[in-house]
Amino acid sequence: MILELDAGNTRIKWRVLEADSTVASEQGYVGTEAELADLEFAAASLSAIRMRSVRSEEANQLVSKLAMRTFNLSLQLAKVSRSCAGVTNQYKDVSRLGIDRWLAMVAAHNRCGGPCVIVDSGTALTVDVVNSDGVHDGGYIIPGIELMARTLETNTSIKLDSNRASPIPELGHSTDAAVRGGSLASLLALIEKVVSTVIKESPESKLYLSGGDAELIQQHIVNIDAEIVATLVLDGLAFACPAGVT
Repeated sequence: MILELDAGNTRIKWRVLEADSTVASEQGYVGTEAELADLEFAAASLSAIRMRSVRSEEANQLVSKLAMRTFNLSLQLAKVSRSCAGVTNQYKDVSRLGIDRWLAMVAAHNRCGGPCVIVDSGTALTVDVVNSDGVHDGGYIIPGIELMARTLETNTSIKLDSNRASPIPELGHSTDAAVRGGSLASLLALIEKVVSTVIKESPESKLYLSGGDAELIQQHIVNIDAEIVATLVLDGLAFACPAGVT
């Protein structure tokens, strides 16, 4: 079995896969690196541990030491590279591309075998385009819906209701509806513009959504087929950190 870790700023998502499978047999969250040692799966059955992390080098070293001490395995830590599994990174400094975006692009391109647009919607919204040759054509990073709303509250006299309703991309009849509906409408407009441009060149292109607002975006996006794949980042670990390679 393979243990995969997604170490974010506030928690560590984990899942256990059977070899050569993308379906988790077990999964969950922990708050700290130390809690990984308490996970209740058989250590003897693990063949690899691989991780995506946005945490500090010190925090990553804690996981590495824990992996060796508890599971007698070397930690495979995913890193951004110039190329991986048929995807090419065009950043001048490849390390400036976020590891989560990189893993998601690699997973998405290998999932569809061709051109794709990857949208991750959370605190920030990221849009990335991978062409038919596997080259990352570039992307966008803008504030997500709630970050846009909080920015307005911070920098203007606008005050929003904390008991918010799900936004809709229509003209609002209250300040809350106008702010959050406008934020959603702007995100949708960007996504639709990018996808329509990509589809003109490559009609077979796929659109993949992930992140906390994926379902909301899928609900309101117009005339575009979008597939939600919540596990894209973790799925990319199999390509960036193949089992048996340390």
